Amino acid sequence: MLNYRKQSGFNVVELMVVLFIGGILLTVAVPAFTSFVDNNRMAAAANELASTLHLARTEALKRRANITVCPSANWDADLPQCTAGNFTDGWIVFMDAVAPAPPDLAHTGMADILLVRPGLPEGVELANADSANPLANDPFLVFGPNGFPLVTLAGNNATFNFQLCDHRGDADAGGGRAAGRWIQVSPTGRPQIYRNQVQVQSGDNPAGGC
Repeated sequence: MLNYRKQSGFNVVELMVVLFIGGILLTVAVPAFTSFVDNNRMAAAANELASTLHLARTEALKRRANITVCPSANWDADLPQCTAGNFTDGWIVFMDAVAPAPPDLAHTGMADILLVRPGLPEGVELANADSANPLANDPFLVFGPNGFPLVTLAGNNATFNFQLCDHRGDADAGGGRAAGRWIQVSPTGRPQIYRNQVQVQSGDNPAGGC
């Protein structure tokens, strides 16, 4: 006499219920994960730029020299230079000139270069304010030997405000935190990151918000 074992498993109804619940979980989890990635990407970009400005100011004080931060699309070259564009594509930090010699947005070789960076993560855009025709409309910032940023150089205004935005625009990323970031360099050279949506989008932000 043959013995038959009862086979256990999902029937069609149970399978449909499982798929339905799985679909609901995906609709909740995927947007939350995407938001998490976007928030981390934006925070990393803002912190990277702010740390660059901190470094430039610290080195200016330590070396008693002018330290320049400028865009560099050829940051990975053997001898990177300031180039047309903005900080989205990369930037360099270098010793521009030792006081009392005036800075001229140029260096004399790799020994003067303090930092090179490949730019911002894909999807993060950067806008500047306060720049009136420097480097053919390209931004720059020079920290003097006292750590204070130069307001002008050769008649051109330095950049004191940086606005980081992504595809979310001026959205609230949760708890009143902005999707974007506003970084402002104070007259004493200290960079401040603004994360609150009201602050980032306020009229006090010369970079205009996202």
